[in-house]
Amino acid sequence: MALFGFGGKKEKPVTAGKDDKILLTGSTDAVTMKSIMAAGIRGVEMDINLSGDSLSITHGPVSAKGESAVITYFDKKGVGPSLRPKKARTLGEQNYWMDLSCQYLDTGEKVSEILNRLDSNLANQEFVAGPLSLADPVIAGNVLMLKKAGNYPSSLSNIDAWLTRVEQQIPENLRSTYMSHTS
Repeated sequence: MALFGFGGKKEKPVTAGKDDKILLTGSTDAVTMKSIMAAGIRGVEMDINLSGDSLSITHGPVSAKGESAVITYFDKKGVGPSLRPKKARTLGEQNYWMDLSCQYLDTGEKVSEILNRLDSNLANQEFVAGPLSLADPVIAGNVLMLKKAGNYPSSLSNIDAWLTRVEQQIPENLRSTYMSHTS
């Protein structure tokens, strides 16, 4: 081994080719729905297989498992700027709502309380943390699963309008396919 790495060979990182198709595998749960919404909003084309046990993606030789890894992968692979806010205040707001969503909406606890707070929050802004952020697809996936399961409280008009805005962020060529998996 050479001192300071001089003279040694660097290994090339494993990367997916431009023609490699992305495959998302998961079960029909909120975690998978959040990932589908994140991919849709970021304009990432993929095949979806909802017969798996846990969330994972493969993209050529690259693979990732788990909610955070998959959503981050879609955010980086997507079209346009990242959905991770640069401003600390917006990032904090995003993370606050994402934590509430994961802690309560994923588990079906305090659903009415959390959704009423979210509905009030959305009365004054277009998206969850102000500008479009990762909180939007994550929480939209939760809300869509709650609707699918019949656990969505009525009269949340701000959330309903927000869901429409979030769905409109998904490119037209992907929208019907992705929404058919989440709705």
